[in-house]
Amino acid sequence: MNHKHISCGIIALMILALIQTTLWVQKQRTTVQKEAGTAQTEEEAAGTQLSLERSQFAELRRQSTDLIEFLQIWQPYFTTITNPQSAEIAMQMRVKDANLVNLSQRFELSPVKGNTSIPSTLRALLTFEDDYSKLLNWLGNLEKSMPTVRTGSVHLTKGTRANDLRMEVVFEQPMVKQ
Repeated sequence: MNHKHISCGIIALMILALIQTTLWVQKQRTTVQKEAGTAQTEEEAAGTQLSLERSQFAELRRQSTDLIEFLQIWQPYFTTITNPQSAEIAMQMRVKDANLVNLSQRFELSPVKGNTSIPSTLRALLTFEDDYSKLLNWLGNLEKSMPTVRTGSVHLTKGTRANDLRMEVVFEQPMVKQ
């Protein structure tokens, strides 16, 4: 074999290597183009999904504006009472400030079923015997001073003195989940 045959063989090998490299680059380019097409399709689908979610969000926000406003109005009242101890103290302070004769008081924490935002309530079972007008005015003013307290029951009977009234009342203070 002479130099001409060896150089033809080397040139043929270089041509084969060049052809192989070209085919490999074309295959890689085709793969990348397919991935780009798939990514573009997924991006369009995600954009469509995003616009759908935004329109649903806008509709839900429009429907719940009244509830959101209601929550914003009541939020400060619920944040003042954060635990059962603060609710007990607040109730005892209202009784003490009114200078009522408190015969008995009992506080118990009870769970609320089916409500995730208000998991429990503090029940205050109170018994008073004091002046008729003083007791009823205190009961009426309690709604102003503690608007989140719910009156569970009120039982009124005649007191021991002429102008006295005996009142057994159950209040429920919701304990909002923080």
